[in-house]
This record gives sequence, C-alpha cells and structure tokens, in this order.
Amino acid sequence: MKRFIARLRTLAAAGFGCALLMPTAHAALTLTPKINAWSGGFCVSAMIANTSNAPGGAWTLTFDLPGGQVTSSWNAVFTNSGSTYTAKGLSWNSPPQANQQFEVGFCGNGTAPLTTAFNLTEEGASSGGGGGGGTTPTDDLNIGPKGDFKPPFSVSGNKIVDANGATVSMRGVNWFGFETPDNIAHGLWSRGYKDMIQQMQTLGFNAVRLPFCPKALHATSYTGSVESSLNPDLKGKTPLQAMDRLIGEMASRGMYVLLDHHRPDCNAISTTPQIPGYSLDDWVNDLVFVATRYKNVANVIGIDLKNEPHADYGHGAHWGNGDIATDWKLAAERAGAAVLAANPKALIFVEGISDNGGICESTYGHWWGGNIEPVECYPIDAAKVPRSKLVLSPHIYGPDVAAQAYFQASAGFPDNMPGIWQQQFGRFMGSYAVVLGEFGGRFGGADQVWQTRFVDWLKCKGVRNFFYWSWNPNSGDTGGILQDDWLTVNTGKYNNLKRLWDGSTTNTGICTP
Repeated sequence: MKRFIARLRTLAAAGFGCALLMPTAHAALTLTPKINAWSGGFCVSAMIANTSNAPGGAWTLTFDLPGGQVTSSWNAVFTNSGSTYTAKGLSWNSPPQANQQFEVGFCGNGTAPLTTAFNLTEEGASSGGGGGGGTTPTDDLNIGPKGDFKPPFSVSGNKIVDANGATVSMRGVNWFGFETPDNIAHGLWSRGYKDMIQQMQTLGFNAVRLPFCPKALHATSYTGSVESSLNPDLKGKTPLQAMDRLIGEMASRGMYVLLDHHRPDCNAISTTPQIPGYSLDDWVNDLVFVATRYKNVANVIGIDLKNEPHADYGHGAHWGNGDIATDWKLAAERAGAAVLAANPKALIFVEGISDNGGICESTYGHWWGGNIEPVECYPIDAAKVPRSKLVLSPHIYGPDVAAQAYFQASAGFPDNMPGIWQQQFGRFMGSYAVVLGEFGGRFGGADQVWQTRFVDWLKCKGVRNFFYWSWNPNSGDTGGILQDDWLTVNTGKYNNLKRLWDGSTTNTGICTP
C-alpha cells in the first residue's frame, strides 16, 4: 500500500568491509567513523571536528565492542569496562580549538564495532538525542510505566508471554506519520498527542504499531505540522525525541509499542529492504540503532524488520531463493540476529512477501507482506532468530483496497474466505506466534462484509493480537478508526473490531480447523 511522497536519505558506502557513517552532530562537534574490517581484525578511524568558531568542550567517545578487543590506539586514551570502551582526548585535542579537526583511531582483534555503536559527548553541550548511532535515550523515556510490564517478552509455543509466563494480548492500531516526509505522527496539527493516546486507551486499545523511516532517526527537525499550543513539549524536538515522548506517554498508560521500519526513503514501500542509496548494511544499522536505543524501555515489545516485502512483476522480494539481495528469509535472519545481539529482549516481527513464483504457496492472491506460506518449506533459521523470539506478522486486506478473484460472488464470497485465510496463514497459528500487523478498510459494502467475517474467523481462531490499519483517518485506501475531524470514532469499524476483546458470542459456524 503506497502512501505519500518522496524524500531520500543517502548513506555513503565505502565498499566491502568498510562503512562510512553520516556525520553525527553533538553540539559543535561532529563524529565521522570509518571502519575497515577483515577476517579476524579491524581498524577504526574516527574524524572529530569542531565546526564552531569558538573552542569546544572536553569530549568523550564511548562505544560497545561485544565481539572484539582493542589492541592499539592513537590520539586518545582508551579504557574499557567489559565490552564498553571509553576514549578521552589528549591535551592538544581536548578541549578542541575553534574549527579544529583531528583523527582518533584504534585497531583490534575479533569482530568490528557497528557504525551505530559510537556516542560522542561534549562537556557543556546539551544532549542532542537525534543524531547518529548510540544516542542515549532522553528523560522522555524515563517515565515510570503504570502498566504491568514484565519484560523480557518471549514466544512460548504459539503465544507471546511475559517474564512470568503470562500470555500477552495486544489490541493494537497503526498510527502513521514518522515514516512519511513529515517525520512526525500525523494528526498533531489538530490534537495533542497525550489526548490522542488517552482516547486510544479509553477505547480499549493497549498497543500501537509505530511506523518510521530512516530520516526520522537522524533528522534534526521534523517538517510535518504540529500545533505547539496543543503539544508544547514537542517544540524544538527532533523526530526521534518526539518519538521518545510518544513512546514514553504510551508507557505511562500501560500501552505496548511495536516499532516498524516502514519505508527506506520516507516515500514508497520498497520491494526489498535496500534501494539505491540505502544498502542492506544501512538497514541493519538503523534497526540495531533502534533496538539499542529502546532496549531498556519496558513497553517497546519488538521490532517489525521491514514493512511489506513484495515483488513487482516477479522482481523483488522472494522467500528461499538463496540470494540475500532478494531472499527476504535471508535478509530477515541477518537483521533479526543483529537486533537480538544488540537487544536480546526484543521480539522479532517478520512479515511475509507477496508472490513467490509458485514455490511453496497456494494460488490464492496474496497481499504485500501477507504471504507467510513459504515458511513451511524454508523456515527461519532458529540459530539466528530463535523461535522464542520470532513472530510472524502477515498483512491482509479486503475489497476496498484492491480486487482479488476470491472477492467475486462467483468464487463463493464471502463463504469462501475462511478456507483461504486458513490456507494462507491460519494453519501456522498452532505452531507459531502469528500477529496481524495490518488489516483494515473503509468498512462499506463488500468490505464491511469482509471485515465482519474476518473478525468472526479471528474469534474462532482465538486471535487476540493484532494491529488495525489505521488509527489515522488520512489513509487514502482504508480511512481510519477516527473520522476526518481526527476526533470522532468510526463506530462501525470500532464496534466490529472490539468484538475481539469484549466477550461477545463467537460465530462458530465459520470456524475452520
């Protein structure tokens, strides 16, 4: 599903085994680390520059090196406590003079640090919170949660459970905006975010899937409209700091958050994680950055690695073809393993694909991100993403979004749908944790029939974990839970959806095995 216009973020790549990170701003100082790695060793050269016409403050560089050891260094004094290293400047480079730039570096054995591992701080400088990798979460994330969160969360059989083994139920909505060129949640031009989140909670929702794009992690300001009189504490925030505030507010209300890497260029949903100017390494590094930033935030339950992998006319994401450039299974394994290395508490949400060329799939039309059938033939490698951390998260839609042959009366619609849903993803619900990352529509005509029947079927299956698309009314093909005034609830959609948790009678006549 394609929504909104383009804005491209480019990260420079310096070839195999070498990565260059965009300059990371910390007050007047910038940090540009360059990593050269080879089998069993690495060297890192980090350029630090004072871009101000005035002297800077004394600086400290910290980074994590869980798989390696520093053996030599230059232009700084290095110390370590376990896998965490600290470098402090020498008399000639700390504090740095006006417009001074210099290199700090080290070499080591083992696995090189990630480009997102570095954090540069400067005495007397305010915390940026929105620059590059390794940024420490601000006080916005230190709100004591009122919810009864008991992390770490894991998967037991086909259920998500907390640290005490209690089943977790997520009644979720998608609240989009951070993944668009606006780089901020939508609707804040007309309402305060606290009021919006309170309404979600009042309606019975206890979880939010929060899409983002790379620029939202790295930009110094958002471009979307925010009414400051209604959101005074977002004034002057970076997109990332604003995201912190929203997540913190949800924590204070006992609401879970699923973070979703939605669009690499903040414009279009890509077929694969990488696009020109944004590599697989960039994607993995951004996921690791997010995993690290929120690893101690109790209500951030997991990360959805990539929104809606798919193929266009046979080109794009497939499952099980053995080429990591187009094999979504391999890419998800790589990213999932990196996220878990940075944050072992996270759950890894893996969406499906669309068309797999007829290999290990039914002939029924699938939606972008909706085809998890190939997992039967090509399961996710448990050595990289253990089953205790894996959540399959397909997307599915009805007639309002696009035509499918099975929506025709001649195909038996709507009585044919339970069997199709069972084939496409229901049969995996007994052995995997399956959480619907998106479903929805405008809830009129055939789509109303479809959504009503789908909720009936979900009740039959005992499904209580989902994220409805969307909270926003400005989703062009589905509308939202809210109507266009960003306040009034679409009661038809809501009343149908809340049957998943209100204890209402289940229509057992459509249940499938």
